[in-house]
Order: sequence, then structure tokens, then C-alpha cells
Amino acid sequence: MVLTSKAVLITAALIAGSPAVAAERMTTLNRETFICVSWAGWHEYGLASLTAKGARMSKHCPRRLAAGTKVVVVEEDAGAGASEIRYRGKTWFVDNQRLK
Repeated sequence: MVLTSKAVLITAALIAGSPAVAAERMTTLNRETFICVSWAGWHEYGLASLTAKGARMSKHCPRRLAAGTKVVVVEEDAGAGASEIRYRGKTWFVDNQRLK
């Protein structure tokens, strides 16, 4: 019994000390957008979009999703205006202003 109660206390302490997991939510895209494989790729795409040449599809942002596409938001604020989403089982980064 002593080992069992110690195990319960250790487990409770680990659970209490772990950060809360944010709830994922289903949403849709409000505009057509590129999705990027990493935050760095998303950031680079965003900076390129501010130039006269504009941003282009690349290995870092290989897909474009249509407006109305359903995605799962994993992290609402992944930093600097990005959101982490899941689409067809893969994790991507998009501009959080493109999400409803």
C-alpha cells in the first residue's frame, strides 16, 4: 500500500506541474492562403509578401488552400501572427487572420 500511495502522489504532482493542454478547435479559412511547413517558412513567406516581387510558392510553403477549407487549430497564437493548424493529418502554419 505504501508504494501505491507514493505512486499516486508522484502522478498527481506530475499532472499538477504540467502545462494545461489548449483545446483544439475546428474552423474554416476565410480567404485563400498558403500553408507552410514551419513557423520560419511562414515568417519568410510573410516578409517576401511585403516586397515588390511578392511571395511565391516554395518548398517551405508548398500548398495553397481555398477559402472555406476546414482545418483544426492546434495553437491559436504560434507567434508573430501565425497559427499552427492541422490539415489532413499534417501540421502547418498560416496567418491567423485567415482563420474564422
